[in-house]
Amino acid sequence: MSDLGTLSSLGLGSSGALSYDTIDKLREADEDAIIKPIDNKIELTQNRQKALDDLTTLLASFKSAASSLSYDSLYSKVNVDTTGSSAIITAQDGVNTQDINLDISNIATNDVKESDSFSSTDSTFTNSSDTLKFELAGGESFSIDVDENTTISKLAEEINNNSNGTMTASILNVGGDKPYKLIIKSTETGADNAITISSTGGGTAADDLNMTTVGNGAQDAHFTYNGVAVTRSSNDISDLIIGVDIKLTDSGITNATITQDTQSIKDEINSLITGYNDLIDSLNSGTKYDPNANEVGIFQGVSQIRGIKNEINDDLFNFSYNGQTMADFGITLNSAGHLELDEATLDSKLQNDPNGVKDFFMGETQTNPQKGLFANLNDDLGSIFMDRDSELKLYKSYLDENLRNLNDRKDSQTKKLDIKYEIMAKKFASYDSIISNFNASYQSLQMQIDSFTNPKK
Repeated sequence: MSDLGTLSSLGLGSSGALSYDTIDKLREADEDAIIKPIDNKIELTQNRQKALDDLTTLLASFKSAASSLSYDSLYSKVNVDTTGSSAIITAQDGVNTQDINLDISNIATNDVKESDSFSSTDSTFTNSSDTLKFELAGGESFSIDVDENTTISKLAEEINNNSNGTMTASILNVGGDKPYKLIIKSTETGADNAITISSTGGGTAADDLNMTTVGNGAQDAHFTYNGVAVTRSSNDISDLIIGVDIKLTDSGITNATITQDTQSIKDEINSLITGYNDLIDSLNSGTKYDPNANEVGIFQGVSQIRGIKNEINDDLFNFSYNGQTMADFGITLNSAGHLELDEATLDSKLQNDPNGVKDFFMGETQTNPQKGLFANLNDDLGSIFMDRDSELKLYKSYLDENLRNLNDRKDSQTKKLDIKYEIMAKKFASYDSIISNFNASYQSLQMQIDSFTNPKK
């Protein structure tokens, strides 16, 4: 016991009777009676804190699934099944289920012009001063002054600088003796983006360039939507059907069917079932009491935990709407106390009455102004462990405060024992010294007696 001072000779005078070993045994007995019960309570509280954290995690996972099932976004998800490669069709969540047939005659195209061939990028193309006018069929235009020193690369640069983004120009190497051509392309597709190039300065620059149209030139897209003729200047179409985006890619037929994404609903139902079963197993284990097997759960006797299972089960099994219960949607409780799903029953409900599923699970719809099963469950789970004054938060605060008090109590009792045994060590040292002096006096007296009783011869 190094904290008791430097009484290194303790026990010598008493032949070990008043030693540190004796003090250690006395202190160990006191710690068993005073400190160990506190340590046991500290350990129990810490174990309950960890178990409560684990339970809160399970509750959060369970609530996450209930939350998803209580929001409109889950029931608004759609799938788009497409056949054909002439268009790409995507749909936003919430779009009405429908069938789409697109018969595309031609897609929208840009206007592309090419010049005569030149031997160099620095080749000139006209012999006199002139003004070139570049005009789109839609009306936008710009002009560039040129002369006998203007090269094709310089003209391309001027077009890019003055077109305000309506067209682009580049020099293309096509090979051969005169490999270079000036290429001008409209930025946007559609008939309004057809390019006209003319001379307005009295020269022949436009004719000298001899720009010709590549392919079919600028044209609008022509197609039918469910038999109705449609024309668009762009291949990216978002204004034909609200919430549906269409990208035309080629001529031909593309069919699409937009349906409700029922798999997402089933996935969330399965997540909720898994979350419930894990949570119930944890609650049953934490609150169990089996005197025959001498098994007691970590939360046995804790009222805040014991009531959670009853509250959740009340939400699930006592809810009804239009005479229907959870079992009518394929969700039942088996003999082990676990939820299970009959997918065939749920699939039938989702296929034949998707709005009825939404009314029952979510509620607060046009046909059901009340909260549905999972909306109600989601709210109650929040009150159990998320609200500031929820039962579990209050219990967590109690455990935290209890642990602080137990640690303070342990520190206080440990200090008292330190003082007690420091005093005891000093008393032992004093008694040991007295005994040592008595022994020394006794030995001296004994020697004197021996000298009288056994005189030297």
